[in-house]
Amino acid sequence: MAAAIMKPKLLFISPILPSPDGPGLAMRPYYQIVSLSRSYAIHLLVVADRMPGKPPTDGKIEAYCDMIEYMDRLRFSGWKFSLWHRVCRLIDQATHLIRGDTPGFAVDLGDRHYLRHHPTLAKLYRIKFDRVHVFRFYLFPVAEILKKRGLDAFYSIDIDDIESETRHSISALLSVNGEVKKAAAMSRDSAVFFTLEARKIPEYHQIFTCSHHDQSLLKKRFPGKDISVLPNVIPLTKRVRIHKTNSVFTLLFVGTMGYYPNADAVCFFAEQIAPVLRDKSRVPWQLRVVGTVSDQAWIGRFASHPEIKFVGWVEDLGPEYDTTDIVVAPIRGGGGTRIKILEAFSHGIPVVSTVKGAEGLDVENGEHLLMEDDPRRFALACLKLMNDSEMADALSCCALDLMKTRYSPQAVHTAWTGQSLESIT
Repeated sequence: MAAAIMKPKLLFISPILPSPDGPGLAMRPYYQIVSLSRSYAIHLLVVADRMPGKPPTDGKIEAYCDMIEYMDRLRFSGWKFSLWHRVCRLIDQATHLIRGDTPGFAVDLGDRHYLRHHPTLAKLYRIKFDRVHVFRFYLFPVAEILKKRGLDAFYSIDIDDIESETRHSISALLSVNGEVKKAAAMSRDSAVFFTLEARKIPEYHQIFTCSHHDQSLLKKRFPGKDISVLPNVIPLTKRVRIHKTNSVFTLLFVGTMGYYPNADAVCFFAEQIAPVLRDKSRVPWQLRVVGTVSDQAWIGRFASHPEIKFVGWVEDLGPEYDTTDIVVAPIRGGGGTRIKILEAFSHGIPVVSTVKGAEGLDVENGEHLLMEDDPRRFALACLKLMNDSEMADALSCCALDLMKTRYSPQAVHTAWTGQSLESIT
């Protein structure tokens, strides 16, 4: 009897437990692992912030992993974390003021001293992994520790969105909104990540990012490096909605309010887009905001906007899409590509977005969606789709075709191997 073929071992490092039903941060690594499991024995290491034991799981990722390990990036929580954060930042500022270079501390990088002595990493470096793959740049300290301990392997990194660019964009948005102190802190973190990217990215054998837009930016900074596009993907839904206008025209925004560009998008809609809709619309309408709201008091500022309904987190977005006429993405900051738009495409829902909201997606204005940055023109685009179901259907049809060719899970396999699934079956 022939011996079983042993797959090479891959250590996949992620800041979140991968899941096909979670936020974009969880969906991206999930579909990578599904694809990689065809060629590798996967050992998943979840490195999260102050994780109280193992996170809940739906059992789906386990089918693709030989082993799953969990560890914290930070050893403190509560007031101890706040004190640690302040002390580290003060020391960093003093050190780099003397040296005259860029500060090097950012809380997203974790507690490096704590990580260096973590028993989980002490155990992992003894395993002979053939490949180590890091999902998100800010987890590079974990791979760096393993490398320094002697784990000799092929190292790849999925940057997803460029940390320095994302933070720079959010800093500008904070500044526009008058939040000067937060803008300055975010700008400082952007500078920290820019310097670390320049130092650390060239150390990886293979580099992935989420869009051709980000690939172009990275190739200018790192000429000669192997930088590939690994797109965000969404499975095609089995229940594509046939466009049928509701009695109350329903707009949908999906996103956690803990992420500043999402919170800003809702405020931007309420303060500058909604008044135009209220004045011009001939039919009643509502905006449903679906996503976690960490600060319930924040909702109070929308008391004068009865059309805006905060739904909170829902386990299944299907019913929301089933009763939605338009998905809106009035995003003005951030980075990467918007899974919320891809989800709308997969459900056959027409989309109105800002240019920033659709950044990184291979879409054309007027063909796959409508894009407007000016709030009045954004509102008029929504009104256009309210009154023109043929246009709404045409946009949805083209967007769905785009999903099938460029943003279905097959695209992940193609990005990793250069082969389509059909070519090897």
